[in-house]
Amino acid sequence: MHERFSDRARHAMALANLEAGKLRHDYLAPAHLMLGLIGEGECVATEALRLMDVDLEGVRHEVRAQMGEGNAEGSMGRRAHSKALKEVVTLAISEARKFGHRYIGTEHLVVAILAHAESIPAKVLSKQGVDIATLREKALSLLQSSVDSTHDLAHSRHGDFEWVHQQELAKAFRSPEFWHTMILAVDSANRLGAGEIKPQHLLLALLRDPSNGIADLLADKGVTADWVRQRLTGDGNS
Repeated sequence: MHERFSDRARHAMALANLEAGKLRHDYLAPAHLMLGLIGEGECVATEALRLMDVDLEGVRHEVRAQMGEGNAEGSMGRRAHSKALKEVVTLAISEARKFGHRYIGTEHLVVAILAHAESIPAKVLSKQGVDIATLREKALSLLQSSVDSTHDLAHSRHGDFEWVHQQELAKAFRSPEFWHTMILAVDSANRLGAGEIKPQHLLLALLRDPSNGIADLLADKGVTADWVRQRLTGDGNS
């Protein structure tokens, strides 16, 4: 569902999951997402609300108070989305299409929350005088004043690559060469004592595979697997 979410939208959703845990809820609702957006902080959604003089701390307090605490014990991992949250995400997708965007950002999510009139955050925002038309206008004005007319990439941690669709990325998973490189990367990471695969392990994997031609190409410039290992750790045994 979230493959086209912007980096900040995904972060807001992760924060929503944490908020649900704090409230001892075993599900995710629009109210949790609103708390997640506020927690995200410097995103288009919160900036647009600030432009409308919304008291975000007041919204946070009121939403939490109306949600109340649950009784879920030891609930870990991602929580199931409530029907209302699924409807909000569907509305956000529709909103993104109206904006002509290729991604789902925090601006689409906050407008979708407000559009879901029966949700707790929609009622709280409405009480503060927030209406959809003005919120949409403020979000658009923020986007148009950013570095890119389709999204403020200055707020993205991965730039244009943030919007690679999952179906396009899946093409790599059908490639035997891709998996061979990944296996070598895992092996390099293990040998270097790393707990996760990082870019340097992928570079080592490419340099360790003579069949891809990259090792020969870089060797002409003095870049070899041994040289990279030594630069990383000073140990040539990996």
